[in-house]
Formats: sequence, structure tokens, C-alpha cells
Amino acid sequence: MVTVSVHQPNFMPWLKLMAKILDSDVYVAYDTVQFTRHEFHARQHFRTRSGEAAWLTVPVVSTGSRQMLNEVRVVPEQGWRDDHLEFLASNYSSAAYFGEVFPLVQEVYARRHEMLVNHNLDLIEQLCRYLGSDVKIVRAGDLPHTGTREERLLDLVRNAGGDAHLTSTTATHVIDWSGFDEAGIPVYVQEFSHPEYPQGDPPFLPNLAAVDLLFHTGTGAARIFDTCNRAEPLERPLPEQRGDAATARFGANAGATSG
Repeated sequence: MVTVSVHQPNFMPWLKLMAKILDSDVYVAYDTVQFTRHEFHARQHFRTRSGEAAWLTVPVVSTGSRQMLNEVRVVPEQGWRDDHLEFLASNYSSAAYFGEVFPLVQEVYARRHEMLVNHNLDLIEQLCRYLGSDVKIVRAGDLPHTGTREERLLDLVRNAGGDAHLTSTTATHVIDWSGFDEAGIPVYVQEFSHPEYPQGDPPFLPNLAAVDLLFHTGTGAARIFDTCNRAEPLERPLPEQRGDAATARFGANAGATSG
């Protein structure tokens, strides 16, 4: 069985998204959806030395019109890259595995990507390989997908070579999975329980970039992801219970852009 997950290629993904990617055989980076500044496409939370959450944001070039994710360019000046690396060094240099993980991040920043998606996916792949994962990463823009939102999602899973789909959207969105049923593609739901791990001085701060976990636990993060994440077969309501709810309702973050 080849399990495919689909999600926007966010900047420095948080633990749940990283766990979903690691639990997949193929991760389709959904880069053919609209870029939004209020989501996590170009920003993420990190922990400061004082124990507070702080944003790191990738500045992007504004065109004054709507852009797809794969069209978004980063600001070419070097300053923001230096600022990001300085922030990470200042706040994580005392972490147990900083010396292993920080050079991996530096290497990606040194590539000076022009496109936001390239920057984000290089970071994701770098961290996956460090954790020993061989998940295949492909871009939605390289795969045929047309039709309704559900039809596009099914196209992406099929054209990525998948015969099973891992989703994380069912907790907040009602999706019509009938096309997957008809195609004989089972759907599994990500069940994620946020772990606590050594993070420096208490209190523990959840919902940060996954690299926070890596700085503190190194390759041991792979075992933590295994224990906090599982996939369960999707339980579908009976047809008479669905009613109009079988029509997909998608939110701006996960549902409209991932499955």
C-alpha cells in the first residue's frame, strides 16, 4: 500500500503536519492553491529563551493580486535570512542537538531560493532526511488535477501513485469521500496527540515549529513522532445521517488546500 498525504508546503511545519508527512509514503505539496498571509505558508511559531512564543516570517514579494503558492517569490535581500538564523542561534544554541540540526537549516538558507515553495520544501525534506525518513515529496503543480475540490484531491492521490490517503481534516471539516470509495482508495485519519519533551525551563510551550523538537531531541524525535501519531480508518456516517453535510465544506487553512 502506498499512502499519500496532501497539504500546503508550509514554512517550518508544526509537529502535527510534520508527523503527517513522516507517516506518508508520498507527500504531495499542494502548491496550486491560493497563498494567504494569515496562514502558515510563510510564518511559524518558535520558542524564545524566555519561554515565550515568537513568529518567524518569510517576507514575500507582493504583486497586489491573488497568487498561487507556487507563484510566490521571497524578498531577495539577504537580511531576513540572516535575521532568521540569528534568532535560531540566539534562542536554541543551548539545546542538546543544536550542533546537529542548525547546520541543516543553515544549508537551506544558504541556497537563497527565489521561490517560497522551494525554500519551504527544502527545509521539510532536510528535516525528514535527518530523521531517517525516505518519504517521497512531489508537487501538486507537477501532477494533473482538475474538477471540484474533492476531485482534485483524488486526482493528486492517484497521480502520485497512491492507493490509500492519509487525511487530517475530518475533525473540523465535513468532506464527501464518496469518490475515494468509488475508486477503491481507503482513507485514513491522522490521530495526533501533542507530545511533551525537554524544552528547557518550564513551562512547556506546545504548537511550535517541529524543528523545536529536533533541536532538543535530535534523531530521537523520530521515535516521539511514532508514539504521538497514528492513522485510523475513516468512519463514515450512514447515508441517511449525511444529508447536506456530504457536501464538502472547506476552511482556508486545511480543508480548502489539503486532505
